[in-house]
Amino acid sequence: MRRVAISALALALIAIACARPRPRIDAIEFWEPWPPAVVAPLVAHFEAENPAQHVHVRQMSLATVSDSLAAALAAGAGPDLCVLPGACMPRWLASSALCDWSAGVADLRDSLRGWPLCTVGEALYGLPCLLDVRTLLVHPQLFARAGLDSAKPPHTWEQLHAAAVRVQKLGHGVHGFGIATGDSLAATAEFLAFVAGNGGQVLSQELDSARIDSPEALAALAFYLSLRRSALVAAPDTLAREFAAGRLAMMLADAPARADVRRAVPGAVVALVPRPAGELGTHATWADAVVLVGFTGSHRKEAALRLARSLARREGLGALAAATDGLAPAYGDADSLELPAGASAAQVLARQGESAHFAPAVAHWDSMCTAIAFEVGEALHDRKSAAAALTDAAARVTELAGRR
Repeated sequence: MRRVAISALALALIAIACARPRPRIDAIEFWEPWPPAVVAPLVAHFEAENPAQHVHVRQMSLATVSDSLAAALAAGAGPDLCVLPGACMPRWLASSALCDWSAGVADLRDSLRGWPLCTVGEALYGLPCLLDVRTLLVHPQLFARAGLDSAKPPHTWEQLHAAAVRVQKLGHGVHGFGIATGDSLAATAEFLAFVAGNGGQVLSQELDSARIDSPEALAALAFYLSLRRSALVAAPDTLAREFAAGRLAMMLADAPARADVRRAVPGAVVALVPRPAGELGTHATWADAVVLVGFTGSHRKEAALRLARSLARREGLGALAAATDGLAPAYGDADSLELPAGASAAQVLARQGESAHFAPAVAHWDSMCTAIAFEVGEALHDRKSAAAALTDAAARVTELAGRR
């Protein structure tokens, strides 16, 4: 009787064990930086459309994901789909770890921005989902004190210069414009926004030689230098503090700086980066992006690509952007008409993303930025002429471009 009871108990335990939901060993492993409340509905939508697929989500900070990813892949335990900051892409594009998604995302090329960060030759090794675009920030109180209307921010270089001069005359430590220096990437990105707006480039189309000494770039640097008398030349964090303290009227800001400053100055106006003049040039900016990537070592490559495409739908990108301070969806079909007076920050970000320029996928981009920032700094401090500074920058960039 006892043996029968034990057998019955064993059968009952087996039945209970079989009834429990087992972990899905075939789940798509997805590393991402957003809150679960934001990602869960998007994942649920994907799973509903793909009943055979399950997604395991692991939250991972953008600041640390690249190093964590490298360690995981080395141990054979990497994800199937991962979100990476664009600044890390050159490192990963130089490896053999990323899947070639060229065929799988070709139909999205005209509807999304940020592809240069994922591109090697004609091949695409990722899918851009969010943009970090630099915009102009205007301090409404300082503009009002100077008799300017912050609802009509500077539209051209001439208007930017005139507004900076006018605010500078307020005195008492107030400056019209902030010129970023010190941090090579931030300082270079700011200067390159003006270069891009004037039709200039850093590298040739083949990415093998410099174009930073072009007439377009020289004109941009000449304008940059003309702002010095009405500007504060300082590190980006110093510019942000001075803007928040009400002592700086205008600055270019990326998403993190823009979010911090607008918390301190809720009425700060987000505006397009001014274009050279009238119909000349564009309201260009220099931008970064957040990118979705898959991996050659994954056993779920196709499923990971399907998940990436699902997340990249308009409603998905809108939800992800709303959960991230200052980032904009990467879709690029904003209205091409002039922005209305008092346009919202979201409208400005969408329009600014239309004319965004991105870092090329070259191995030594950070070193190129360092060289450009150094030479622009030499010109800003009158240690070199603008032409000499860009000539020297071009020589260093071309040297770096020749390294593989």
